[in-house]
Amino acid sequence: MIAESTPMPISRESQSGSPAATRGTPARHAAVTALVALDTGRTTVQQAIDHADREFARGSPLSVDDRALLHELVNGVLRHRLFLDWALQQVAREQPYTRQALLRQILRVGAYQLLLLKRIPAYAAVDQSVELAKARLGPKSAPLVNALLRNLSARRHDWAMPELLRQPVEHISINYSHPPWLVKRWLKRYGVQRTIALCRANNEPAPLTIRVNRLKLDAQEFQRVLQEKGIEATLCAYAPAGLYVEHEGPVTALPGYGSGWFYVQDEASQLVPLLLAPKPGDTALDACAAPGGKATEIAELMEDRGTVTAVDRSPERLAVVEENCRRLGVTIVRTVAADATRRLPMIGPDGEPERYDRILVDAPCSGLGVLRRHPEGKWIKTARSIHDSARTASAILSNVIPLLRPGGVLVYSTCSTEPEENEEVVAAFLERHRNVRLEHPGPLLPAAAATLLTREGYLSTVLKGGRMDGFFAARMIKERGP
Repeated sequence: MIAESTPMPISRESQSGSPAATRGTPARHAAVTALVALDTGRTTVQQAIDHADREFARGSPLSVDDRALLHELVNGVLRHRLFLDWALQQVAREQPYTRQALLRQILRVGAYQLLLLKRIPAYAAVDQSVELAKARLGPKSAPLVNALLRNLSARRHDWAMPELLRQPVEHISINYSHPPWLVKRWLKRYGVQRTIALCRANNEPAPLTIRVNRLKLDAQEFQRVLQEKGIEATLCAYAPAGLYVEHEGPVTALPGYGSGWFYVQDEASQLVPLLLAPKPGDTALDACAAPGGKATEIAELMEDRGTVTAVDRSPERLAVVEENCRRLGVTIVRTVAADATRRLPMIGPDGEPERYDRILVDAPCSGLGVLRRHPEGKWIKTARSIHDSARTASAILSNVIPLLRPGGVLVYSTCSTEPEENEEVVAAFLERHRNVRLEHPGPLLPAAAATLLTREGYLSTVLKGGRMDGFFAARMIKERGP
C-alpha cells in the first residue's frame, strides 16, 4: 500500500516503449485522433485506433514501431487519464486542456510520455507535442503546449498527493486513475488495501491468453509447438485448455492460427462453459453469443456433436461468430439474429418451439471486471450503467428460462465486479422462478479452481490473484416446467 503522504510514483513506467518512439510523429497524430474519438463514447479502442491508423498512415501502413507506440499512447492515456489531468492542473494557472478536445488530448499524450514513459526523452516528448500542436491547432498553440509540458517536466517531483488516510477517495482516484464514484463503491465493499490492489491491477496490460482448440489438440501439445518455435507459453492455473503466451507481434502470426488451433480468450472466461458442462449430442443456446468465444468452446466440449444456437441482435457481430467457427473447424453452431431481451420464439426442425438442454446467458454488463482490457470503460461507465445492465440481464434470464427443458442447466455470467449485476440478479431470478435452483459447480471445475468459488457456490475471479479478468458465474438447474 502507498504511504499516505507519498507523491505519485513517477517510476511507474510502461514496459512497452520503443527506441523508435522519438521518431513517431505519425503515431502521435493517430493517438490524438483516436483519443478524441473515444471521448465521444461511441467507438471502441480498437475501432478508434484502426481508423486513426488509416488516416495518418500517409499512403502506407504505420511501421511496426509506430503501430506499437500508437497502442501504447492510447491505452496509456486511458489507463492514467485522471492522474495526467491532475498533474497538468498542478502546473497550469487555468485548465485549457479541459476546454478544447484536441488540445486536451495533445497535452495528455505529452504528459503521459513525460511522466510514465521513461524510454522517451523529455525533450522529445515536449518537442513532438509542440510540433503536433502546430500541425493540428496552428502556431499560436505551440507556446502554451511548450510552457505547460516543460513546467510539468521540471516540477513533477514537487507536488504532493491528497493524503490517503484523510482523503482516501481522492488519493486513490488520482493515484490510480479511477473515477471517484467507482472508488467509493469499492472502498465500501473491499476496504483500502483491496481497492488499491484492484485499481492497480486494472492499470496493468492484460496478458495474451489463448484457449487451445480441443477438437484439434490439447494445451500441452500446443505448448510444445510454441516452445519449439522459441515462444514462451505457460499452462493456465485453472482453465485446462488455456495458455499464457509471451508474444509481441500480431496474434495471427502465431503458429496454428490459420489452422484454428486456438482462440484468444481470457482464463476466467474459459471457465464459464465448464459450468454449463455440455455433453456430445446436447442442444445448447448461447443467448448473447458474439464474438463467439464461449459458443465455440461449448461446441468443443460437445465434441462438435449436437447443436449450439448462437443468438445476437447484430448480424455484423454474428458474421464474426461464423468466421470464428470456420477457422476453428466448428460445424454445429447456427447463428440467429434476435434480441434476447425480448421473446425468443426459437423454432426447431419439427416446427415446434425449441427446447434446450443447456442455456448460457453471458449477459451484457458494465464490464468493470475487464477494465485492464477496456480502459476507456472507466470514463464512460456510470453508476447508472450498473443498474441498466442489471435490468437487461434480468429480462434476458426471464426470456430464456421457458426454452430450457426440465432438468436442464442455465449458466448466468458477467464480466462485472458489482453485486447488483451478479448475486442480486441471480437472487431476484430465483425468487421469481421457484422451479429453478442454484447448484454448486465444484465437481465440474479443476480442483485448483475451488479457491474461485464462494460459499454460496458462485464462481468469482475478482481479487483472486492470478492473471485473470474479473468474472462472475452461477450454475442453475430447472427442476420442472414450464
